[in-house]
Amino acid sequence: MIKDEDLDSSKRIVFLSSSFVNIAKLFADNNKNYDINLILDKKFPFDSGEVDNFNVYFYDKNKIFEKNRKKYFDELAVFIDEFEPDYIICDNYKKLLPQEFIDFMLFRNSKIKIFNIHHGDLRILSDDNDMRFKGLNADVKQFLDEAMIISTIHLIEDDGIDTGKRLGFSHETTIKELKRKGYINRKEEILNYRLRNVVLFYHERTKVLGLLRRVLDKL
Repeated sequence: MIKDEDLDSSKRIVFLSSSFVNIAKLFADNNKNYDINLILDKKFPFDSGEVDNFNVYFYDKNKIFEKNRKKYFDELAVFIDEFEPDYIICDNYKKLLPQEFIDFMLFRNSKIKIFNIHHGDLRILSDDNDMRFKGLNADVKQFLDEAMIISTIHLIEDDGIDTGKRLGFSHETTIKELKRKGYINRKEEILNYRLRNVVLFYHERTKVLGLLRRVLDKL
């Protein structure tokens, strides 16, 4: 069991997510030298299990978000600051962090790193020379187009969409692999919400978990 004095010297991570499919609990269970807090932006059943270095919180203030996004993120920044995080990691987080939020967190801790696990390969460009798989639902777009999912971990340095420095790329999850595991039979099945979550969880567990650890070890 982890002692309080050990946690005091641990690196602290706050994960932000809008989905029960995220890597926070799995990462905590495999990396006891990190103190992990997961903040979900809506309430749904989430089993935190018996993981000593892992806690779950619900920041269920979407009514405020719909009316006043500045107030929402101002209050979220103050809430997160209480954890004194070394890292803030967005994983399946559907809200774009505004510049004011980023500036506040850097003001509170100039060494903090904020980054995003983006389930799309940001190296691939479209015809207009823009990132082909940026933004929301990139995993679905990429899978249907390329029959694979490759994730990018990148820094969040401003309020641009997936524009920060790229820190690493996952190995690919392919339709052949998913068929062999019995998760899907046709690539179009990823449009089904339930199956999409199964595929995404498998991808995070087998491809993103190790990548995240390697990225943190370099920082």
